[in-house]
Amino acid sequence: MAKAATSRDLATAPRHRWFYFPHSYSYRLVDAILDFWDLPPDAAVADNFAGSGTTLLSARQRGLLALGFDLSPLAVAASAAKVASYDERALERAFRRILAAAPAALPRVSHRLSRAFTDAELSEMFTLLGPIRSLRTARRFFMVAFLSAMGEFSRAVPDGGWFRWREWPDRSTEIRDAFKTTVSRMMDDVQALNWPRGEREASVRRADARRLPIGSACVDGLITSPPYANRHDYSRVFHIELLLLGEAEPDVTRLRHRSIRSNVEAKPPRGLTRHLDAYRPPAPLSVALQALPSTTEARVMRFLQGYFEDIYLSLVEVARILRPGGRVAYVVGNVRHGGVMVPVDEITVELAAAAGLGFETAWVMRERGNAAQQMGRYGRQASRESVVLLSKAASP
Repeated sequence: MAKAATSRDLATAPRHRWFYFPHSYSYRLVDAILDFWDLPPDAAVADNFAGSGTTLLSARQRGLLALGFDLSPLAVAASAAKVASYDERALERAFRRILAAAPAALPRVSHRLSRAFTDAELSEMFTLLGPIRSLRTARRFFMVAFLSAMGEFSRAVPDGGWFRWREWPDRSTEIRDAFKTTVSRMMDDVQALNWPRGEREASVRRADARRLPIGSACVDGLITSPPYANRHDYSRVFHIELLLLGEAEPDVTRLRHRSIRSNVEAKPPRGLTRHLDAYRPPAPLSVALQALPSTTEARVMRFLQGYFEDIYLSLVEVARILRPGGRVAYVVGNVRHGGVMVPVDEITVELAAAAGLGFETAWVMRERGNAAQQMGRYGRQASRESVVLLSKAASP
């Protein structure tokens, strides 16, 4: 299952390839889980950390009702675009309108955007962005196409949990052609894979996995992968895309603070403290925390403690929204800090039990290396990446 743990398959799969995150899992993993569960044809499948929509699109392709939630507006835009039904003629009309737009005056942009692109590149980009933002029904389709196409021009290049700045000459003359190529490929995918409007429309909403805006006992299955506890800050990795999407710098900072505490800058969720009254750190977590070197930064200790509090809160919500007999798959990866392996899969099983979910089994997908800093200082120790399979007890 090692290949299913990576995003490699997404690069060529219709709709999946429109926009995806580097650390996504393959649609083949979702298919394997759904085959294992054998849910009824009218089942509802959710993803509380929707990411780029791999679970949702795979579920919709099977005719299942897909429900997605994510705090990131970028994730919501990408996921919603992938699972939407489209009128092909309307897309073609909108495309012609975008390309016919007159050159736009360059608005004031943040320092970060002006460093990522030249003024000439930004002028070309905002000439496309203006008509895209004025669209009603097809806005997300063309916005995702735009973001996908512009990634290769940004001088802020993703590098693990951060990005690094690169320099190269102006490429403004290439921008329009790159956008046209991306849109044409996406339209080909719509022609190959589409759904009649009104046919069990999928839903993607901006929401916190620790407080989902849906009723209780309404979901049959949930497949997800929470951000790993590796300190990667995806609001920084995709900072440029968020700004182009229309988020302001303060919006990105708020997103960083509100996110699951998988990085040191995320803050405890407001209004959920009382839900932690029953929380107790699982023994494997306590053992790992006690084993950390005395030189470990206090903020790293806080982030690890907070991360598992947030995973617990997400599992409490999963238990609430699942119907009796409902199934869960959490894709998780063990992490290493200060040379100490944190068994995220084992801790997740104990947190699930505390949240009212039963453990069924775990699939080990692969064993991978650690961060370069960890391996350089402490040597290599394989980290499991697993699918933790859970369920909610059936009604008596």
